[in-house]
Amino acid sequence: MEVFPIKIARKTRKFDLFKTIVKSGFQFCEGDIIVISSKFVAISEGSIVKLNDVVPSRRSRLLAKRLQMDERIVEMVLRESDMIVNGIPGFLLTIRDGMIAPNAGIDKSNAPKGTVILYPRGPFKTAQLIRSKFLRALGIKVGVVISDSRLMPTRIGTTGVAIGVSGLEPVEDLRGKRDLFGNKLQVTIKATADALSTTGVFVMGESNEGIPVVIIRGASVKFTERKLSSNDMAVDSRIDIYLRNISTNEFLSE
Repeated sequence: MEVFPIKIARKTRKFDLFKTIVKSGFQFCEGDIIVISSKFVAISEGSIVKLNDVVPSRRSRLLAKRLQMDERIVEMVLRESDMIVNGIPGFLLTIRDGMIAPNAGIDKSNAPKGTVILYPRGPFKTAQLIRSKFLRALGIKVGVVISDSRLMPTRIGTTGVAIGVSGLEPVEDLRGKRDLFGNKLQVTIKATADALSTTGVFVMGESNEGIPVVIIRGASVKFTERKLSSNDMAVDSRIDIYLRNISTNEFLSE
């Protein structure tokens, strides 16, 4: 397997994502997997909000006071999240598109001063669109993964998670197969897209590297033509082993 970083000049406003990737000069091949930073996708959509334009609600002001947060950011978190799970000073723990996302994925890093960058709108649709453009313009079939960096419970530092996928099966069900000792696997499902995202995030970096796109070549994945969604990757919050141990009622009722 080979991994190729693509450096692209900093973007601060809406732009054509596909053209920008193709004009990087990289020679794409059939079967390449294109991992794209979720923040890069969001900027291409123009999903940058000036905090001074945000008018906080009463609920936002109350939560901001409790959590020692900027009330404008709290307001954006409430607007962008599907569910508020809990909160600690500095963060609201939310569910967004079937995944746990601190502050609904809203980020101030690598954003122009006084702004925040939101989550991409419809990342699965965007991944599918980029993939179809590669087929039409270059005549090659590729896989596309939109990646985000994410904290893991009890672990220091960030890893990668896929928030949008097209062209490859995002998970591989290993249940029923046998391990090295002949034991039949009962619950193991490999998170293929998340693993590819982690590879991408590792190469992209988290500060001023300027690498929003990573190409993975030669990875052992199952390519597919079927339309994917978050339902192919997400576990219902009611059965998730972490969330089942976190109560939302006490936090929301205070």
